[in-house]
Amino acid sequence: MAEALKVIGTSATLTEALRRRAHADLDFPIEFEVLDGLSCQSRGVLSPESYDVYDQWFHSVDLLWTAGSIQPIDTGRITHWHHVRASDVFAGAGKGFGTRPADVLYVQGDRSLSATPVSATPLISMLPTSYNVDSFAYTPELAARRQRDEAESWAWLLDGRWHGRCALSLDPAASAVELAMAIQAAGLMQVDDPGDLTIEEIDEMFGHLMARKRSGHFSRFWSSAEDSIRLLSTSGCVVSSLWSPAYYGMRGQGRELTYAAPVEGYRGWHSGMCVSAAVEGKRLEMAYRYLNWWLEGEPGAIMARQGYYISVPSRLSDTLTDQEWDYWYGGLPAAVDLPDMTGTIVVKKGERRAGGDYRQRLSNVTVWSTIMPEHNYLVRRWHEFLQA
Repeated sequence: MAEALKVIGTSATLTEALRRRAHADLDFPIEFEVLDGLSCQSRGVLSPESYDVYDQWFHSVDLLWTAGSIQPIDTGRITHWHHVRASDVFAGAGKGFGTRPADVLYVQGDRSLSATPVSATPLISMLPTSYNVDSFAYTPELAARRQRDEAESWAWLLDGRWHGRCALSLDPAASAVELAMAIQAAGLMQVDDPGDLTIEEIDEMFGHLMARKRSGHFSRFWSSAEDSIRLLSTSGCVVSSLWSPAYYGMRGQGRELTYAAPVEGYRGWHSGMCVSAAVEGKRLEMAYRYLNWWLEGEPGAIMARQGYYISVPSRLSDTLTDQEWDYWYGGLPAAVDLPDMTGTIVVKKGERRAGGDYRQRLSNVTVWSTIMPEHNYLVRRWHEFLQA
C-alpha cells in the first residue's frame, strides 16, 4: 500500500467526510492529523519534515514563510488557478483590516509576499481554498431580553446583562480582533486598526478585559467547533463567538440559536494549503494532486454544507443542488429542508442565512484574522487574561 500523504490542520477543514472522499477519488491514502490552531502553527513552523501539506489560515502564512518551512506553489500546476484568481476575495486586495488574504498570496522576486502577481503563472505562498465570515450566536433567552430595535453588536460580549454567560474562542488571533471590535462598540476605547493593535492599545484593551475576567464575566472558553457545541449545550451560556460548523451542528441537534450579523461587521478568515519545504519527488506530485482535488466540486460542497465558502464556486454546479446553492451562497430562503455533510437536517424550509448572499457577507468584513506585528506581546497578555 502506498505511503499516506500527511496533512496537518484543524477540525475546520480536516473532516472525516473529506478524508474519505479524498481517499476514494485519489489513488493514494490521505492521513489527517487534527490539531488546535496554535499547535498547528507551531508544527507548521518548527517541524516541516513531519507533514506534507499544511492546511490552515492565511494569517499564519507569514510565520511559515519567514521560517522557510514551506515552499512556493507553482500555479502553472494548479488546474483551476484562473478561477481562483478571479474569485471575490482574490480579485484585489479587498477591504477590511488585518491580514487580507490577497496581501500575502504572491511570491515576489525578493521572496517577499504581496498582492501583486509577477507573471501569468505566478508562484504563491498558499493555495486558497475555503473561507467564511464569523460572528457570534445567541440563545432564545438573550433574544427574548433584547431591547426593541436593539442592533446585534459585538458589544454584547461585554454586556453586563450576560455576566458569566459569555464564551470566547481560545485562539488569540481570532478573539483579540473580536474583542477589539466589542470594546470599541461598547464605547470603552477607540481603536485605530483592530487588525494592528499597538502595545498601548493592547494594554488598554486588556485593562478592560482583565477587570471583567476577575469579576467572572468571562469564564468559558472553547478550543474547537466540537468543544463549543459541548460548552453551549451544557454551561448556561447565552452568547458566544462561534464558527459556522458549530452553529449548524447545534441546529442539527434541535437547538434554537441565532447567528448574528453584527452592525459593526464580521471577522473574516480564509484558509488554504501550503506545501512543506521538505517535500520533493513523488510526494510533491501527490501534494499537487491533493491540492488540485480540493478545487474540484466535491470538497467545496462538503464545505458549503457546514457554512463555508470555496475559492472556486464555479465547480459547485455538479455537486450542490440548486436549493443548496440558493441558501448557502445565494442568501435566499431555503426552498426545502437542507442537510449538513452527514445528512442531518440543519436548515429548515423557509430559513434564510443571516447577512445575505456570499458577496454581501464578504463586503461586510471589518477585520480579517491576523498575526499582528505585536503578536508576541498580544499572546503574552492573552495568557495573562486566561489565567486571571
